Amino acid sequence: MKTEDLFIAGTATYLPPATKVEQAVSDGRFDAQDAEDTQLESVCEATDEAPPEMAVAAARDALERSGHRAEDVALLLHACVYFQGLELYPTASYIHREVLGDHSALAFEVKNASNGCMTALDIAARSLKATDDVAALVTTADKVSRPAIDRWNSDIGIVPGDGASAMVLSKRSGFAQVLSTSTVSDPTLERLHRGDAPFTPHHDPTLPIDLRLRKLQYLGDVELDEFTRRFRAGLSDCVDGALHDADIRLGDIARFVVPHFGRTVLQREVLAALDVDLDLTTWSWGRTVGHLGAGDQIAGLDHLVRERAVDVGDLCMLLGVGAGFTWTCAVVRITELPAWPTRPAGSDLGGGRI
Repeated sequence: MKTEDLFIAGTATYLPPATKVEQAVSDGRFDAQDAEDTQLESVCEATDEAPPEMAVAAARDALERSGHRAEDVALLLHACVYFQGLELYPTASYIHREVLGDHSALAFEVKNASNGCMTALDIAARSLKATDDVAALVTTADKVSRPAIDRWNSDIGIVPGDGASAMVLSKRSGFAQVLSTSTVSDPTLERLHRGDAPFTPHHDPTLPIDLRLRKLQYLGDVELDEFTRRFRAGLSDCVDGALHDADIRLGDIARFVVPHFGRTVLQREVLAALDVDLDLTTWSWGRTVGHLGAGDQIAGLDHLVRERAVDVGDLCMLLGVGAGFTWTCAVVRITELPAWPTRPAGSDLGGGRI
């Protein structure tokens, strides 16, 4: 979808302290071979922070940085993958009240696995394009906890990191202009994350969720090469759509914001598919925080801007992918480098808003 007069006005990230991978290996929590395969450096691990609280911390900063009033925000989308701290409870409404106050806005959760924030961005872009609304707020927050999820042993080639992110989309102005969004889906791949697991009335929290087993069950019936072929085809179609609508070529992109996968998975499923150089991606930072559930792309863009790893005029592509499978891409042009204050790490909720 080609977008016009749509901007990213503010972003923010909340990250709790990170644990060095070598320490997790030394403690016996993480397998040494897995550590070598992923090439991760560290992973953020929350303690007492609840996901909604982390989301609120990030959202307050993003809203302040955006220059918008709370009343400008007509849509709030909260994307998440894991348990949000309370069953049968509307997390988006909590964030709405804490960040935007009591004015009326449409607020709901987006559950689209690791493609959550990118799906939310696409939905928000479509909503703002079709209405007279001025701004939308996208938030993410995820935290994994035992016994339900063993962070270091729950998946293949991916290690979950805890944290939150937030983004304000605006039709007025911002530090980056959104030129296009694109979403592609391929539900024939949904069994990768289901395997042979049966549907049950409820999840037993004493039984760890084993994505490794589910994936191996799926790959026992479907060759990895066939899965990879379909995965790359979906990603390539999504990227081609975003490039076409933005009227640019892949070579015009200065930086790629990629999912925080381990090195092997990232190379096989993303970099090789697009023939993108690792040095043009956010890998060097993503490997220090872990896979932030639904929030890698907002956090990655926020990192590029804060660290001045982009220049005015640079084109960036945000690449999202989630189980199911769905891919969402967005092309943005940096229009300015904002002078946002940086709070010291450890100043809020035991971690740091950055």
